[in-house]
Amino acid sequence: MSALKTLRKILYAAIPIIAFFLFWQLGSRYIPRGVLSTPVKIAEGMWKELTRSEPERNMGGLTLLGHTGRSLWRIVKGFTLAGVVGIVFGFLLGTYFKPLEKLFVPFFQVCEKLNPFAIIPVFMIIFGIGEEEKVAIVFWASIWPFLFNTYEGAKRIDNSFIRAARSMGAGRGKLFAGVIVPATLPYVFTGVKLAIRISFFMIIAAELAGATSGIGWFYIQKKTAYKLALVYGSILFITFLAIVFNAAFARIEKHFLRWKENV
Repeated sequence: MSALKTLRKILYAAIPIIAFFLFWQLGSRYIPRGVLSTPVKIAEGMWKELTRSEPERNMGGLTLLGHTGRSLWRIVKGFTLAGVVGIVFGFLLGTYFKPLEKLFVPFFQVCEKLNPFAIIPVFMIIFGIGEEEKVAIVFWASIWPFLFNTYEGAKRIDNSFIRAARSMGAGRGKLFAGVIVPATLPYVFTGVKLAIRISFFMIIAAELAGATSGIGWFYIQKKTAYKLALVYGSILFITFLAIVFNAAFARIEKHFLRWKENV
């Protein structure tokens, strides 16, 4: 019964997507050539790129999969570093270092409001056009969902839970691992899902601004060559990757927060 329910859910989700691409395919007949490529041509072009064993000329010596790997590795480094720093600071400011809360939280809130797209040139000046710059951009943009969601979760813990744990002799370590972390996890995972979306946006923006590899650079090269199917295909491919990663983290969240379903 559960498998049937899952299949039905997938089918319901697929119907609007199929309808969208069908409408796109039919509607493209009435739009002048050179403006919009058809889903069929996009699929053919992207399949050719994904199965290509040798890179094309002027593509940095990499295939689409190679460029994808470069972008994902930059995301992994920036996202992981942001996660570690953001979650640690969120827990510290929300629990044991509350006196520092009034000092740091307003400053961090101002930093969060800075448009990350607008300060890409600043990162380029500081780090140059290289790997460090792109990792730093992903780190800067994705740290705030980690930090503020963890901080908010730690602050919202019911004090009665903490008092009950202390009355049973729980020290700081057990209190943190047994009460604070489990109660904050839903907020942490909200931050994770927001941060992964932002990471994809920012790595593409960073690669569009200046790079010699990556999916964003691949997109620019195809746009310059006016390969319309691959231009649209790149956009859809980036969107697909972001959805896959978001779905993966949603599955991990469901595994770790299985206890919530029984509460």
